Amino acid sequence: MQSSGEPFGLQAHLDELYAAQPGRLAFRAETLTDFERWQPALRWAVRRLLGLDARTPPAIMAAQLDAIDRGKYVEERYRLAVGEGVHTPLYLLVPKGPPPFKPILVFHGHDPSVQAILGNYPNLETAREQLALDNNYAQALAEAGYLVGAIEQRGLGERLTQQTGDGPFPRSCRHLAFEYLLHGRTLLGERCWDGLCALEYLRSRADVRSDVLGCTGHSGGGCTALWLAAIEPRITTTVVAGYFCSFKASILARPHCECNYVPGVLELIEMGDLAASLAPRPLRVIHGRHDPIFPCSATVAQFEIVKRAYQLHERSAACSLAIHAGGHAYQQPLSQAWFAQWL
Repeated sequence: MQSSGEPFGLQAHLDELYAAQPGRLAFRAETLTDFERWQPALRWAVRRLLGLDARTPPAIMAAQLDAIDRGKYVEERYRLAVGEGVHTPLYLLVPKGPPPFKPILVFHGHDPSVQAILGNYPNLETAREQLALDNNYAQALAEAGYLVGAIEQRGLGERLTQQTGDGPFPRSCRHLAFEYLLHGRTLLGERCWDGLCALEYLRSRADVRSDVLGCTGHSGGGCTALWLAAIEPRITTTVVAGYFCSFKASILARPHCECNYVPGVLELIEMGDLAASLAPRPLRVIHGRHDPIFPCSATVAQFEIVKRAYQLHERSAACSLAIHAGGHAYQQPLSQAWFAQWL
């Protein structure tokens, strides 16, 4: 008869392994000089972890496929070349006001597709469910006057492999994550790569301001937004919703999709260190007090690291932890207020 725990259980071993991690690039700067040495080292290390250290975006090639009048803006759809024969659907929500526009890169979460944040729903029931979570945040930002760029994340929507998982809608995240690992890459890195290519296209447009660039996303989109902003200094203002926490309390403590895992990250940093590297660029974290996936207590603890980085720059007002009373939801007013103030 098998024992139901000790001495063969592994949780104690994993807890000790986490506690013993060296955190070689954890945020420990005490002066701005220390920070200025630490930040580029962290940025390079994160690019390496993602599998992006030796890659540069290809020549910009974007072909417009169609355009739909959405009232306050026009929804344009493009086929964006991202290299290696790969193309991504890129949606541009272009306001009808006079250019140039302030651009924002917007990433959808683990939803059926990018259509969720564009506000394009197949029926009224789905629309009610999504709007109750403020999940049409790309649409809302376009209606507020920003030029929004939204790409379909790999493994979701139109970007599937032949191997899809079970669930309410098809996903290829699991297969993609493992296949990229065998190539020395990560699925999160490939999603950030698509974001870098979309960024290059946005900056090439004559109707876009080149001095500012926002970035936001919720849940799986918040994940891409945070990691992308950490490696791309041209992103000037970032809003991360429903993701920022500790790896220990969220990614390691609960069932998550394989697209969340980056090999070797804990040897270098925790999530608070990653976000601290954005300083002094404005950063807002939006989080639900009752988020069941990313525990709020760990979010608050990790944000203390972020606050220290901004205090070092005497820019405490440029970082914000906005906790709302709900669960795993975006909260558009908190996002729009931040972009209105800082972008």
